Amino acid sequence: MSKNASTAEGWDEEYEAGRWAFLRSLPESGRYGIIGMWLNLTGSNAEVLDIGCGEGLLYERLAPMGLTKYVGMDLAPAALEIANVDPAIASLRAGDMHTFEPQAGETFSAIVFNEVLHFAEDPAAVVARYVPFLKKDGVIALSMYSPKRPESGANKLIARLWEATDDTAKWEVLDDYRLGSDKKGVTWRLRLVKPVV
Repeated sequence: MSKNASTAEGWDEEYEAGRWAFLRSLPESGRYGIIGMWLNLTGSNAEVLDIGCGEGLLYERLAPMGLTKYVGMDLAPAALEIANVDPAIASLRAGDMHTFEPQAGETFSAIVFNEVLHFAEDPAAVVARYVPFLKKDGVIALSMYSPKRPESGANKLIARLWEATDDTAKWEVLDDYRLGSDKKGVTWRLRLVKPVV
């Protein structure tokens, strides 16, 4: 990752250089498949807000599954320019997950945080700030890369987020996965949650 990847310009530079093209590879498909089936089986795949959507890979997987409205938000305008979406159902917006606000009155059946919460100091606070943008019975899908070192910063962030969503007064955990790709030699943690109202 470039030294200025925390800025929109840094992310643009990486997308333009093809740094994130590997996300289209077969070993990356498992986590997209889990998220897609979660949304399909919970009936929450119609109106999706994809935080950190990159070039719209989740959109490509959800479109054939009954998607009627998709809002993809990413810090990198260059990633959004690569995306191939149907403008009749999809809207791509540049923004930062810490400050992004949907349009007035806009709500979603699902909000997805796919490989983006590692860039938040407090992932649980970021996820919580999106709860008001969910429709009744809406769900939030979380996916985070889990390094092999248990004491890594990324694993500490995952542990904090999982601990926060284990709070049964605030969240119902619908599913929880540890997904490993033997081909790629990586592990992801995925969780589907629903706010308790």
